[in-house]
Amino acid sequence: MTTLPLSNKTWPVPPRSDRARLLSFIKRKEGLSKEEFFEYFYKKHVPAMLEVMPKPGFLKLHLMEINDEINAILAGYGAKTMQDYDAAMIIEAPSWDDLFKVRNDEKFFQARMEDEAHFIDISATMPIPLAVIPFLDN
Repeated sequence: MTTLPLSNKTWPVPPRSDRARLLSFIKRKEGLSKEEFFEYFYKKHVPAMLEVMPKPGFLKLHLMEINDEINAILAGYGAKTMQDYDAAMIIEAPSWDDLFKVRNDEKFFQARMEDEAHFIDISATMPIPLAVIPFLDN
């Protein structure tokens, strides 16, 4: 095994981003295949939500599929994984006030909750508020 030499050199810590980022782990509703889940998510849910999202909306909305194959490999090494989850989503806004202004908009909230009930196990969703310190951002 190769070991890396330790350096006495220190690097400055980059400034924390002021943007608000909310990462959510999402689980599909029982009885849906992954294919059905993602088909609905990408082709129905996101377009419908973008249509009713108040302006200005989020700066970013990224959907990520959790990779079952890599999860299994990592679990084989003893790592804790998100094996019970199907997707992750990150939304970004200029501030927490802006993020919750969109999420709590009455029309948007009602539409989101009604639609998510079709394909998401809402009780299993894990939202994680993030502060980002960008050490490397290519």
